[in-house]
Amino acid sequence: MDNTTRATWSGALGFLGCTVLFLSACRADDSDSLSFPVVNDPKPLTPLMERELRGCFDFFWKEWVSDPAKPTYGLTDGDYVGLGKYSPIPVESQGFYLCAIVIGVERGWITREEGCQRAVATLETLGKLKHIRGFYYHFIDPDTGLRGWNDAHGIELSNGSTGTMLMGALVAGEYFGDKVRALAEGLYARTDWRWFTNPETKHPYLACFPEDKPPKKPHGGMNEEGFFGGWAAYSEHMFLYILGAGAPNPELATGADSYYAMKTYRGAYKGEEFIICGTGGAFTYQWTHAFVDFRNMADRLGRNWFENSRHAAIAARQYAIDRAGEIKGLGPNSWGMSACMSPSTFYSGRYGSHPIGAGHKLLEDGTVAPYGSSAFVVFTPEESIEALEHMYTIPGLVGEYGLYDAYSFMTKNDGDRPWIGKSYLGIDKGLVLLMFENYSTQLIWRLFHQNRHVQKGLKALGFTPQQIKTEGDVR
Repeated sequence: MDNTTRATWSGALGFLGCTVLFLSACRADDSDSLSFPVVNDPKPLTPLMERELRGCFDFFWKEWVSDPAKPTYGLTDGDYVGLGKYSPIPVESQGFYLCAIVIGVERGWITREEGCQRAVATLETLGKLKHIRGFYYHFIDPDTGLRGWNDAHGIELSNGSTGTMLMGALVAGEYFGDKVRALAEGLYARTDWRWFTNPETKHPYLACFPEDKPPKKPHGGMNEEGFFGGWAAYSEHMFLYILGAGAPNPELATGADSYYAMKTYRGAYKGEEFIICGTGGAFTYQWTHAFVDFRNMADRLGRNWFENSRHAAIAARQYAIDRAGEIKGLGPNSWGMSACMSPSTFYSGRYGSHPIGAGHKLLEDGTVAPYGSSAFVVFTPEESIEALEHMYTIPGLVGEYGLYDAYSFMTKNDGDRPWIGKSYLGIDKGLVLLMFENYSTQLIWRLFHQNRHVQKGLKALGFTPQQIKTEGDVR
């Protein structure tokens, strides 16, 4: 059977499975039976939020590998659209993509059958691509399905990218049920979290280069097995602890000792002290929250991560206000600096706001990533919505899929017209997509919390429910 025929049959079977078993798909809201339910708090989206949400969905839905003959068929591949640059496929973007499919169905932008077909295609392809103990390389070459950039750039085996993909897969599984759920759970069940965790420090390793051992040019911190560094301090990786503790196979699972080994440095910027990420990037306080609703739970040390990110959002906005006199373009509606495209280095992870960790230095060339303030919307709704409205007035910042990735009024600008990072990144559009939907309907939160492994993971880490917050408390 050739590739085209095989892909045709695969798509047909996926469609049949999703259609015939439609009525048994798990869509019921069984939050009453969950230890960590998501409190429904529906809110309307503003017209611009609706527009941006639709743009984010269209980005994922339209920018995909549509050729059934390719080994990456069904994956989203939209990074750096329109720049004419080669771009491999980020594995983490698939998690946001699978959630985008769910949102598209729920909002009536695509049919349930269309969404189910696409989810099946995506998950079946992921099931066939090369992995090591369930983990994928951070980037995948779209034409070969192998390690991105044709293995030339030393791309790492990534637990962060794999875990983000798995969260989206679990969301799609809960929504569509049946075949989608089975495919998602199969990917999760084979992932060896214990192997990717340092047995001495209990920290998840930061990356692995298994095919480079022994390394020709040893990296600092790489051991003889090819593992490099560690997720030692608080950052965007919080989800790794939940997925590891909730793993379907106990022999591959990690425990609460890994979570409580995480280093937590504290800082403040003209406000409440909170646990900080050293880089100060907005996305680090948003990533796990796009899937996990921490509003009404705390761990056994009493830490409420929702409140922690709310303080980070307030600090980020205040920092932009205070720096406005020195950095053109910053202000009360232009804030939330975060990793994004750059007029100085093409892309940089050094954009952020104070407080930051010792030894870190921000790149301050006036670059603002619109997703930074937008994806804080569940924590600072009024301020984030005002920033969105302002950014839609910036000349040249809005394209086919909504707001472009970044802008700067200080570097490579043309007078009062800013430099524009005139493209899109899946992780940036994905954070806005999920956070806007969670703000409005809590859909992604509800579906992720429905998964029994997620509930198991939260219990294993010692989280307990807190008193339910009202809408006023969230602000």
